[in-house]
Amino acid sequence: MKIKLIHLVIGILLVSMNVTGQDKEWENNVVYSESKVPFYELPDVLVTSEGKRVTTVQEWEQVRRPQIMGMFAGLIYGRVPEPEQPVTKVYEVISVDKNFLDGRCTRKHLLIRFSNHRGEVKMHMVVYTPNHASGPVPTLLQISFSGVENSGDIGANNVQSYGNLNSGLPLIYFLNKSFGVAIIHGGEVVSDENGFGGNSIQRLYYHGNQSLPRADEWGVLGGIAWQASRAMDYLETDTDVDKSRVAILGFSKLGKSALWAAAMDTRFAMAFSQNSGCGGAALWGRIYGENMKYTFRNNRWLCENGRKFVGNEDDLPVDQHMLLAAIAPRPVYITSGIDDNWADPMGEYLSAHFATPVFELYGLTGQPSPERPKLNEPSEDRALSYVVRTSGHGYFQSDWDRYIKCMEFHFKKQGK
Repeated sequence: MKIKLIHLVIGILLVSMNVTGQDKEWENNVVYSESKVPFYELPDVLVTSEGKRVTTVQEWEQVRRPQIMGMFAGLIYGRVPEPEQPVTKVYEVISVDKNFLDGRCTRKHLLIRFSNHRGEVKMHMVVYTPNHASGPVPTLLQISFSGVENSGDIGANNVQSYGNLNSGLPLIYFLNKSFGVAIIHGGEVVSDENGFGGNSIQRLYYHGNQSLPRADEWGVLGGIAWQASRAMDYLETDTDVDKSRVAILGFSKLGKSALWAAAMDTRFAMAFSQNSGCGGAALWGRIYGENMKYTFRNNRWLCENGRKFVGNEDDLPVDQHMLLAAIAPRPVYITSGIDDNWADPMGEYLSAHFATPVFELYGLTGQPSPERPKLNEPSEDRALSYVVRTSGHGYFQSDWDRYIKCMEFHFKKQGK
């Protein structure tokens, strides 16, 4: 069973909103108007592959969710194969600064080495925890575009950027709220290339004379999600971090990976998706902005099995609302930019809306209305949150304020 949608009805909701402006990219032959969104149907998140409607949490967790995760692994992001020989993992502490940021926090810089008979792949990580905390703290893991390979990760010498990381994250705000922050360089262990050579983790998982991932095996986004889980492996060992309250955040391409990581790895207690678009929070079926064709332009971000759905999105047995649903009952926060047409803000909201029935199975609140919230009208106090804010593709101070508020609500209520 599929959910039928008519683009014109949805388009009426946007008449009064600004739909032009700051985009990540612009292509002349891409849909940027609600009136041009084709008719499409969405798979019903609560109807199994056998056509049976799911009505209980048990049916969801034991039947429908495994079906959905299997389809995403085999058709979209790719599965992580078993390596020919086990991959070993070694943590190397490069430095520990207990007086970082004028004594506000402890900064740990780590190098994680992965190796087997096929070679070695390295990944850096930095962890900041507030010194005033009396015990392990809730922590945000940011998958960042900025490198953490050296100590130049904070604007400590500039009064305007004091306490801000080069990734854009205002570290001092999180520390003041008794939150920790961990940073990894998204893609450090997987290159945006067709060859997956060099420092790409995929090569450690090849068999025999294999030189590329197979059609159902992980691409770039899957590799970055794997990287996030390996960061979580370390956070579980850090006594300054509350391993039961780790949130994951990614922006743009890294927002796509963050959602897949959160769906695969239930150790992540919360997921933040910032301007993630297609392959992230936005629906494939709308073919709006960045679509399946342009995602595959980007050098095997997805597994090769997905390529057959370019121009045939209606044949997909899954869509991204099902990925958001797979994270339930853990909180998810989707941030859209009204001027970021490439990432399809309306498609990101509709994905949250159609994922809501699964959150409701757990007795939680999502986005029950088909009408998108008003501009700059956030909802951090629910399990499936969404905001469409002014401006476009990027981080803004209001984003950080909302993420902190969301973490406070979910991580600190009832002493959790």
